[in-house]
Amino acid sequence: MKLALFGVGNAGTRIVDQLLDAESRTDRPLTDGNVLAFNTTPSAFADTSHIDDERQVVIGDIHPDVSRPEDLADESGEDRREGVAGDPELGVEVARDDLPEIRRALDLVDDTEVDAAMIVAGLGGGTGCGLGAVLLEELASIYELPIYVLGVLPTSEESDRRAWTAARAVRTFVPLADAVFPIDTESWLASAESDDYDELNRAIATRLVSLFGAGERETAAISELRMDPNDLKRTLDVGGLATIGYAETELEEVSEGWYRRLRRLLGLDVPEREPQTDAVSIKNLVQRAADSKLTLQCDIETADRVLLVLSGPPKELSRKGFETGRYLLEDKTGTVEILAGDEPLPEGSRITATILLSNVTGVPRIETLQRRAVEFQREQDDLSASDPDDLSAATTLSTSDTQRSAGNQSTGDDQSAGDEQPPSDDHGFDFQEAELVDQSEADSEGESTSSEDETEEEPTPADGDTADDDTAATESESTGDGSAAENEPQKQ
Repeated sequence: MKLALFGVGNAGTRIVDQLLDAESRTDRPLTDGNVLAFNTTPSAFADTSHIDDERQVVIGDIHPDVSRPEDLADESGEDRREGVAGDPELGVEVARDDLPEIRRALDLVDDTEVDAAMIVAGLGGGTGCGLGAVLLEELASIYELPIYVLGVLPTSEESDRRAWTAARAVRTFVPLADAVFPIDTESWLASAESDDYDELNRAIATRLVSLFGAGERETAAISELRMDPNDLKRTLDVGGLATIGYAETELEEVSEGWYRRLRRLLGLDVPEREPQTDAVSIKNLVQRAADSKLTLQCDIETADRVLLVLSGPPKELSRKGFETGRYLLEDKTGTVEILAGDEPLPEGSRITATILLSNVTGVPRIETLQRRAVEFQREQDDLSASDPDDLSAATTLSTSDTQRSAGNQSTGDDQSAGDEQPPSDDHGFDFQEAELVDQSEADSEGESTSSEDETEEEPTPADGDTADDDTAATESESTGDGSAAENEPQKQ
């Protein structure tokens, strides 16, 4: 499958650079140069080596609220926050102001030469979440192609604000993109010897190129089950969240031996070597891929569709092992919608198994992220309530800007959070903020019912007490409603 790649923000730019490196190393023409990188600060481009200068696009460089490197010369560490400084709403504003610049850059991409587009971004950043949402809307309006999103999730050690931003991004991207590939940074770095993001980016690039680049390499070998872009599209067209599993096995270098060399020198037939792998080896490789660390850890039994790709020397790709691998995945996932393809690489020195699981649910990482976002929002609501005149005391969890970037125009600046409609299709996810809102309403209704019951049981007051009691009841009801509205988190 040919992909147009769009890196957004620091993380997105670095991952796209690694993808281009993997494309070159594996000789798989995945993009054919259809690449762009967008950022609100030019600093990230200094670390890239595969993205041409003309395809590095700086957005918001004249916006008054965007921090430039020269403005932060005296700051370092956490105080040095370039670009939109983690503010997704500013990211949306900057992107909207610079839409003409974005559209001019998109002219460099030939969408007639690709099968799909992919936005790559860090979901916890203001540029990745904000600018990424505007770019997704723009691509959806001009491309008649599937549009996928690869988003890097923040770790638990990163700030609650970044978790809150990432939760907003998930809520925005999932209903709008054809599929979203979240990257569970937490689980990957937990097993690493150090917080090596370069190693993580290389692992991501390896999996994506093995999946989307399968079949794009020029080879004379004939595939028995040739991969087709439609196989990937069909697997992903159910939408939702997708994840990738990967495993590989190195083949031993076997010396030719004097007898085989002699026959070759004499022009005699040289018998084919016996394959190093058999059906059991292939099945075990597929098993390892299914049990491997996925790009997003999840319950694989929740997957709607599965795609298996085997790559390696043709004689090592056992057809029987291929079928047993498919049966294995059918048993592990509980779905019969399993597509498969092979990628013959005659000069290859390893066999790889890549598994794509689409529309997965049962994702603990997403649930944890949502809980952190809701708690952060509640804290901000409490700050806002304690000092309503101090606008800097709270961060409003309003998705109006992001929803506008997604094509959901609000009717006015004073539209309340309760009037905003969340995406209708959440692909099976019970988002925590919605659950808490429902629970708050249920508690309020329960208290109201209890109050009514108690009122019915009380004796009728004397005429002289009626007015005072009615006034007290009205004040009590008003206070209860105000409290419920105040504590109810705004929907993302």
